[in-house]
Amino acid sequence: MIKMIVTDIDGTLLPEATPEPAPEVTEVIRRLLDLGVRVVLASGRPYSSLRNLFPELRERLTFLCSNGSVVMEGERPIQAVPIGNEEETRRVLDFARNRGEAWHIDSWSKSYTETSDQEYVDLVRGVGVDIERVENVEALGVPLTKLSIVYRDGPDAHLQDEDLNVFKESFSVAPAGLVFMDFNRKNVDKGSAVAELCKTYGIGQEEYMVFGDAMNDLPMLAPAMNSWCSVRSVYALKEACAHVFAPPEEGGVRKILEALADEMQ
Repeated sequence: MIKMIVTDIDGTLLPEATPEPAPEVTEVIRRLLDLGVRVVLASGRPYSSLRNLFPELRERLTFLCSNGSVVMEGERPIQAVPIGNEEETRRVLDFARNRGEAWHIDSWSKSYTETSDQEYVDLVRGVGVDIERVENVEALGVPLTKLSIVYRDGPDAHLQDEDLNVFKESFSVAPAGLVFMDFNRKNVDKGSAVAELCKTYGIGQEEYMVFGDAMNDLPMLAPAMNSWCSVRSVYALKEACAHVFAPPEEGGVRKILEALADEMQ
């Protein structure tokens, strides 16, 4: 019996950068919650964006935000893991600053950027992210949990670049979505957060389903028995998964969840 659903958002449950889900998606999540299934939204998005996707269901959902660095039960914070110590944080921020591309960094409830590119700020706000431009993010005195740097020609092609390899001893580094490379604290990712949820709530390998489409989903997909990735996913992700789903524009994950809800009723 399935006790928990874990799903990525962009490119998985919803089309990329969707600010508001279709009513059918909200309804199937409501049905599963009513059937006693724990529904977990696992995303690179910060909490400020995720909390607004399903406002009427917010208190009943679990959120793995910023690739698992921030975990929320409804509006109750469970964890917020900093991206690194002071020296590590400064090192990765200097790398972002020197690339000459847009970037932003999350705290548990808000995101920040030093970029003067207002178009970029507006783009991030367009998916519901509460983002603020500041002069120096290190001077804020808040936990900084995940860094996202833009790679406009696609992040997957750069994952093995030498300039990124030097960071992999201290950080979890993974492509996310169409243009972002995400940096989290080493060994803190969607997989570690899902494993902790399974431990906390006594959920076995055969008792949950997990859905994702990008390499930042691999840590939560690879250990799962009921793992699903997109038909659009890269080969390495498909190799790690038991099943594939159709794109969200075709209702892929939604239809799978509807079939599960029908079976459970």
